[in-house]
Amino acid sequence: MNVRSGGYLLIERTERADYMDEQRIPEFVQSASACICEQHPTLDVLWGTSKRRKEAYRERLRLSEEDFLLLMEWVEVFHESGELGYPQTFQTIELAKTFRDRFFTHIELDIIELKLPVSYVADFLAEGQVGDHPEQYGVERFILRHEHDEPLGRPLGYEVLGYEYGTFHSYLCNGLEHDFAERFTFRLNDHGFIATLEEAERYCAYSNQEDVGTEPVLWLPWIISKVE
Repeated sequence: MNVRSGGYLLIERTERADYMDEQRIPEFVQSASACICEQHPTLDVLWGTSKRRKEAYRERLRLSEEDFLLLMEWVEVFHESGELGYPQTFQTIELAKTFRDRFFTHIELDIIELKLPVSYVADFLAEGQVGDHPEQYGVERFILRHEHDEPLGRPLGYEVLGYEYGTFHSYLCNGLEHDFAERFTFRLNDHGFIATLEEAERYCAYSNQEDVGTEPVLWLPWIISKVE
């Protein structure tokens, strides 16, 4: 299967939320959705106006004031160069690892790669902004610029995701594992992801129905891969 890479995220695993089905969802969850797993660097804090939130973030990262200012400077520099796409999509594995090792050593983070089957790329791009301009979001930029790159991560499985304003909604945000289990055979693999494209496509088709009540986005079967 031909796939297109959508870039890399630094994510923090999170404990399963109370609303998630404890019989079907693992105790610790990995997701490309920032609603579920915090992603770093947290740009809404770094670019925000709240000094209190910035100080709390600095303390959580255990960074000196000097290193925290350096983090903010790096974010600006690499965002301007296009190597860090908004909101926090890294364009190279090397840059993701450099940020992790320089600023986030006190947090256990995973580097994940987002991949989309090529057959869905046109639909994905049609839903968002197209063209290479500064306001374009990170995943769209990456998919357009890296058409011929070989994806590098080790596939963990599929996640049903809807893309909006540069970030992802997940089926888990909506508690759709309950719906999937009622209407289909639903069982995650050992990594906590949907095992096959066929299953993920079935769940996407359901999620895209207007009467389901999910966010009004295009739900697609994204491959989540781990970068060692």
